[in-house]
Amino acid sequence: MNNPLIAVRDIHFVSSVIVTGILFFDLFVASPVLRAADLRHGTVMAVFRNRTTKILWIGLALSILSALAWLCLLSARIASKSLVEVVADGTVWVVLSRTQFGFAWEVRFLLAAMLAAWLWLRPARGASASFPLGFPATLLAGAYLGSLAFAGHGQEGLGFERSIHLAVDFLHLIAAGLWLGGLIPLALLLVYLHRFREETWSSVACDVASRFSNLGILAVGILLMSGIINAAYLLGGIQNLVDTRYGRLLLLKMTLFATMVCLAGFNRQYLLPRLCNHVGIDPSARPLQWLIRSALAETALGVGVIMIVGILGVMAPATDIAAHVH
Repeated sequence: MNNPLIAVRDIHFVSSVIVTGILFFDLFVASPVLRAADLRHGTVMAVFRNRTTKILWIGLALSILSALAWLCLLSARIASKSLVEVVADGTVWVVLSRTQFGFAWEVRFLLAAMLAAWLWLRPARGASASFPLGFPATLLAGAYLGSLAFAGHGQEGLGFERSIHLAVDFLHLIAAGLWLGGLIPLALLLVYLHRFREETWSSVACDVASRFSNLGILAVGILLMSGIINAAYLLGGIQNLVDTRYGRLLLLKMTLFATMVCLAGFNRQYLLPRLCNHVGIDPSARPLQWLIRSALAETALGVGVIMIVGILGVMAPATDIAAHVH
């Protein structure tokens, strides 16, 4: 836990997931629902757009800075030098230009620059963006997040197995952005709908929560399947869940993920029907408040999952540990 690379990885994962999640949420949830509301939620649109845009830029800046820090720390680790030395003597440039990790980082820096340029140059608009306007930014953000697969254990294999592992990691990251990254804008939009209570606010809240819940089912399914495949590659056997430190951390990650799924199931089966059944009635505010709190709880658990991912990424997989022991 004292390894600064772990902290940098965690910051990078969290910020990248948030950036992608906001854009996914905007494209598939917020924009369609608010556009269908026929511009009766002007205040909500303006406030939500302003707040998420600020979070988006902060997240993107943190992601780029942490990516640079990750590159420098990894270079220092490879060369067994200090950070000052690897920057001064050009080791960082060597790692960036002559390694697979460096090539992946070059591509990711390019994607980040393209995303920043698109966000800066796109026309000013309200929250009800059209699909053609929102899709390029979402595509760039998804590629930026998914390409983190090349910084994980998946890129260490050979041949067809490596390709499969990378593809699985890519999908795993995209699903994380879709679900975990979407929780913050979900909570914000629900908060603003409840705060301003413009016309048909409860109906819009029901539509927003329903759309996100449907996307969440897709994301959870992808996370489960890709997680099982990843475990098969990296764990090397059920016994390694308890016999190795890597396995025990993975077990903790699985426990946090299962808790998140239970919360999401409670939201869908209990809170969402109560919210939608009270559309147009003031008591709908109570299930909405519960839904907001649940989304925040899921976010906290998700951050815990990402922190564990940061640790696992700098550890040898359980398969390597088991092979060394035997």
